[in-house]
Amino acid sequence: MSIQRNLLRFAMIVMTTAGLCACDGSVRREGPGVMDFQVTRADTARSRIWVLDATGLALHDSVNGRRLRHVELPGLFLAGSDHLCPPDLAFDATGTVFVSSDVLPVIWRVDPERFEVTRIELALDADHAKDVGFSGLSFASDGIVIAAGATFPSLWRIDLNRASASKVASYPPSAAACDPGALLRVAARS
Repeated sequence: MSIQRNLLRFAMIVMTTAGLCACDGSVRREGPGVMDFQVTRADTARSRIWVLDATGLALHDSVNGRRLRHVELPGLFLAGSDHLCPPDLAFDATGTVFVSSDVLPVIWRVDPERFEVTRIELALDADHAKDVGFSGLSFASDGIVIAAGATFPSLWRIDLNRASASKVASYPPSAAACDPGALLRVAARS
């Protein structure tokens, strides 16, 4: 009987996790508009699944799929156009979660234990007259994030400790704009 229970529990976990993420585990979009997107990241070290959507950030237990908490992000503003890159989320070695806006130079920091949210408004060194948001967050070192520009194909270096973002490079509109790695490969071929 316990084998059947464990198999049923495993099937529920797989079904719950599959319902949360796309085939590659990152972004799922269904239909037009911003209200239908999800960005999902698994923190396997802490058995957590984080899900970002238009309502905020949800935390799920990756063992049983149960939703543990919903975190509101103050001043959450996301673009509604399908041609933009989605916002993103990433976590550092301590489990602290960082969420980007796809249209504003803002990062939200979420404490992994108390779930307190800090809104970090980034000072830009370029593109002051444009809507600048970020996608494809990737930690380069402690407090430094590399990101793709969500509205224009560009590569950015974000210093979370100084609340600043420096534009590293711009790319032609045909570049794969949502992934910093793809942008770096385009630069290497040029």
